[in-house]
Amino acid sequence: MNKINPVIIICYILVTVLAACESHEQKADDAFEKVKSEKLKMKDTIIIMKDVVPNSTKIVQIKKVEAPDEWTKFKTETEKKIMANEIKIKQIKSIPNTNSKVMKQLMRLEKDNNELRKNMDQYKEEAKVIWETFKIKINHDVNDINIELKDLTINNSN
Repeated sequence: MNKINPVIIICYILVTVLAACESHEQKADDAFEKVKSEKLKMKDTIIIMKDVVPNSTKIVQIKKVEAPDEWTKFKTETEKKIMANEIKIKQIKSIPNTNSKVMKQLMRLEKDNNELRKNMDQYKEEAKVIWETFKIKINHDVNDINIELKDLTINNSN
């Protein structure tokens, strides 16, 4: 009984070798797929939020909305309508013997349509300027309060 059967030892070694020869490529593919799916999940969530209490962090998961934002949706729909208006204007212009009253009205509508396009383009820039102005003002106000608090702390400690 002290001697172990050589057949058992050979079988054990054979099983170990066969297990070691298993394709690692499949495991790598599975791992890649897991990482890929996790990244997609992470893109769907945002992790933010700092507590008011110093040196503590609170993590909150917020689901991102998959649909395009309201501005993008509105802009694309409006641009389609403006393009459709331009096509109609060109069609009406191409009609021979159009009376002058219709042409005047058509010119006014064309001007209004072009003005709408210009307003759409300017809106995004105005929003950026307003946002930047707001950020500057808030940062300035926060810094002012911070400076005053430091002055109070220094004056109070004296």
